[in-house]
Amino acid sequence: MRRSFAILLASTMVFAGAILCGCKPSSTSTSDAGGSASDAASSSDGFPRKAGKYTVLGILTDNQDNSKAKENAETTLLTYPDVACLVGLWSNNTPMILAGLRSSDAIGKVKVVGFDEHAETLAGIREGTVYGTIVQNPYGFGYRSVEWLTTIAKGQDVDVPESGLLFIPHQTITSNNLQEFSDNIDAIKSGDGPLLSPESDLDGKGVRVAFITNSIDPFWTLAEFGCNKAAEQFGCEVDVQMPSSGSIEEQKRYLESNMANKLDGTAISPIDPDNQVAMINEACEAMTIICQDSDAPASNRQFYLGTSNYMAGRAAGKLIKDAIPDGGEVMLFVGKMEVLNAQERSQGIIDELADEPVPAMFQGL
Repeated sequence: MRRSFAILLASTMVFAGAILCGCKPSSTSTSDAGGSASDAASSSDGFPRKAGKYTVLGILTDNQDNSKAKENAETTLLTYPDVACLVGLWSNNTPMILAGLRSSDAIGKVKVVGFDEHAETLAGIREGTVYGTIVQNPYGFGYRSVEWLTTIAKGQDVDVPESGLLFIPHQTITSNNLQEFSDNIDAIKSGDGPLLSPESDLDGKGVRVAFITNSIDPFWTLAEFGCNKAAEQFGCEVDVQMPSSGSIEEQKRYLESNMANKLDGTAISPIDPDNQVAMINEACEAMTIICQDSDAPASNRQFYLGTSNYMAGRAAGKLIKDAIPDGGEVMLFVGKMEVLNAQERSQGIIDELADEPVPAMFQGL
């Protein structure tokens, strides 16, 4: 492993772990953003946590259960009547936050910031019940995964930086650019998504690849459109595999099936990367494995393709600042904290609210 990648990998894992243990990464200052040791001792997870003039009350998980996600929002409103902003870190969280606000007769009284382009989230921006959302590019995840797996299968090189991280830019959506973004999504759903490599002469005839998601969600439907567009352009075959249970076991079954069927490669969004290293490494011995959306940096995967989730968290933090510029209490909601993207987004939000400098490893993104 090259030295620069080893350094970046270690730094990334420190950032990921910090949000769970209630401490700051050692590469940043010990300001209010991370809390002191006494702050961390006040609760098992280090929350509530001061971040400048904001207080992050905690991170509530729902295991991708919509009824639990709604209940989390309702409970927050009862427990913290002064909460100023609710933040959904995964696609389904923001719609469930809205459902909880409606059932609690609090819609429009608390600011909402989200991630991803769920139809209800976009409708909320249009109606003024959601301040804004940070969107990734799931279509690009799907398209590039198929393109680059096919490229490797054909014995060609993919231009991967030393870090092993291929970032696809995120975007901030508010009422100012909502219509243009919605028009682009409608085009994708109608089958008119863009060719991201229109000049490519890649011939993928005979190549078979798979794309494993972490659940079933509209976010992944957009990725599927990207997969299919690339497969059509390059002449390869792609099987989009969505675990209905959102479990490690189901992802493992897909990987084992792909190995048995001698596929050329698989792109996977690991649900619990720390506990999936062995299964990913086993698959790497049989075919090319890349990670998309969520990384498993300790594994032998070839590279990660997706959002810089820490910087996407910083962007969400900026939205929170805009929504409640005078400060206040903030609660975060996510499906599972085991997933690296949830950890990195959370840390990015807290660092941004505390006006921490952007670490050198993320400069320029």
